[in-house]
Formats: sequence, structure tokens, C-alpha cells
Amino acid sequence: MLFDPRPKQEKRDLFGRERELNRLLAAMGSRCPLILLLGVRRIGKTSLLKVALKEAGQPYIYLDLRILEEEGYSRVALYRLLSEELSRLHSAWKRLGEFVRKVRGVEIAGVRIELDWGSRGLMLSSLLKALNEWVEREKKSSYLTLALDEAQLLRNMVGGKGRIDFRSLLAYSYDNLPNLKFILTGSEVGLLMDFVGAENPASPLYGRYREEIVLEGFDDETALSFLEKGFREQKLKVERELLEEAVRRLDGVVGWLAYYGYRVSQERKPNGQLLNAIFEEAKAMASKELEKIFQRSRYYRLVLRALGMGEGSWASIKRSVEAWTGKPVGNAQITRLLENLVKLGIIRRGDHGYQIVDPIIREAAKHY
Repeated sequence: MLFDPRPKQEKRDLFGRERELNRLLAAMGSRCPLILLLGVRRIGKTSLLKVALKEAGQPYIYLDLRILEEEGYSRVALYRLLSEELSRLHSAWKRLGEFVRKVRGVEIAGVRIELDWGSRGLMLSSLLKALNEWVEREKKSSYLTLALDEAQLLRNMVGGKGRIDFRSLLAYSYDNLPNLKFILTGSEVGLLMDFVGAENPASPLYGRYREEIVLEGFDDETALSFLEKGFREQKLKVERELLEEAVRRLDGVVGWLAYYGYRVSQERKPNGQLLNAIFEEAKAMASKELEKIFQRSRYYRLVLRALGMGEGSWASIKRSVEAWTGKPVGNAQITRLLENLVKLGIIRRGDHGYQIVDPIIREAAKHY
């Protein structure tokens, strides 16, 4: 179902991403141990990743790291996620238990694999070594993929007492565990690249080759085809003029296009009034997601408002923020705010200045 609001699992439901899927599958089948899957929010990274993992036909561990934001950046939360995936893997690949049970901090009961998160419990490097050995001995598999969705969140676990330095762990795996592959996705592209640090001499991953696959939004023709095919699935006739208006306002972001299609399919009343209502719902959803950023500094809200009102240059953004606050704002502060928003994947910098990436946020920001 094209308009399913959840990430796609089947290739037949993945629309307009054949080239990217083939690239990802080719990278997974190559000798490259590190793959970065990049793109802004709601562009379809998780759908592409899940379909590729299934199509590859090889064992995998998939960790949705967004849960760490809710449960805290702790070993407890991370090991719980990992335990659930190892247990799923064990139920399908029975011999896995023979290799991981030898690792300190691993307990097996039936198909269930539990991990000891205490300071003297499991060492992830030992677990990865056991997984690498299992793949080497397992005749039915040629590699194991560890897919880390929204991997930039792991930066909150780098260094410090009780935390895990994932960059060092990835570098160790890269150099020593040839049967393991890592796929890292990131919506906050700048933060993910900082976390990986492949161009930073101080990073353990410095100089390591990685495959990068970037997902872009649909062009107008593809977005229109997506909506037309989705509504045919739903046996619902929608006027082309209305579809073109939806494409214009949602600007090729597949997540918003799917949300629009899903809501129209629910209501069964495709008209301009419903499009406006859905657009307002989407603006409220997007604004709520930005609240954590606004809590860091009220100036983020003002910078986005300036961008939403069409101010794209550094100087015009600074003038607008100063006009709204009624006091001078330092050059360095404006630069830092803009750089952080770029790293978060909320805005981009182009030839004509800065621009908000998401069309929904772009519209909502006018009222921030």
C-alpha cells in the first residue's frame, strides 16, 4: 500500500526508488564495510533501508535509535534494543546461539538472548567478534548487516564513564571484522557526518572509505505519479488539478505525500478544503517536532521565521532577528544558529542563500 503511513517493508510498495535501491543492494554486496544513507526527514530512508535488508536475503540487525531519545542515552536502552534484534535473529538462524553464548554478559533462554548492561557485563566488541565468527561459519550467509537508523543520535553516547565510543567500535569492526557491514542513516546529515568524522584527523574513522547514498525529494512528475497510483490502489478518483496543487504545496517530500494520500483515502472526500485541513495538520506536526530545538534558544524560532518570510541572506536574517528582539545580535551567534540548523537538516545553504528544506516547515515558520 503506497499510502501506508508506516515505513515500507516490501519492494512492491517502494515507489520511485529503484535506482537508489539497486545502489544500496550493490553496496551491501560489495566489500565496503560502511554505508551512509542520507536525506532529510520524511524522504523515505527507513523504507528504502527496510526493503533493501529484506531483498538482500542476508541476516541483519536493525536498530531504530530514536528510542534512545525517549529512554535516555544509556546502555540499558541500547542493550534492550540489541537484545530484541538478536532474539529475532536467533529464532531464524539457530546456530547463532552457539557463538554468542560464549561471550561474557550474554544469556540465552530458548530463542531469547539477554545482554548484561552492567559495567562488568557485555563488551560490544566481543559480541561483534562472535557475530563475525558466526557469519564465517554459517554456510547460508555471506555477511551480517548492522543497520543503525538515525545513527547521529549515537554521538550522545561517545566517551565518558558508562558510555560507548561507537566511532572506535566502528573503526575496530572496519579493520578487523570483514563479515560485518554497517549502514548508518541520518536525517540530521551534518551531525551524522560530524559523528562519523571520516574527514576529521582526530576521529577513529578518519580516512576510511564509505559508500554514500543520498535520497532527494521526488520531482513534480514522479510525485504526481505516486499520488495517482496510490489513489488507484484505493479505488478513489481525485481530480488532476487537486493532485497538482498537493504536489505544489508538498514539494516532493514523500512522507508528506503519503500522509496526504492516506488522509484523503480515509475521508473519501478529495477536495480543496480537505487539502487545506491536511496541510494545517502537517504544519502542527512539524512545529511540534521542532520544540526541542526552540527550547535551546528562542533565536532558532526567529531565524526560521525570517527564512519562512523569504529572507535568505545572512545579513537579512540578522536584520530581521534584531528587529523582532529590539536589540543587537552578535554576528557569531547568527552564524552559529544557521550552521546548527544546517547540520540538523532543517535548512540548506545554496547559491542564493539559506532555505528551509521541508515545505511544511517553510510555511509554518511564517508564524513562528
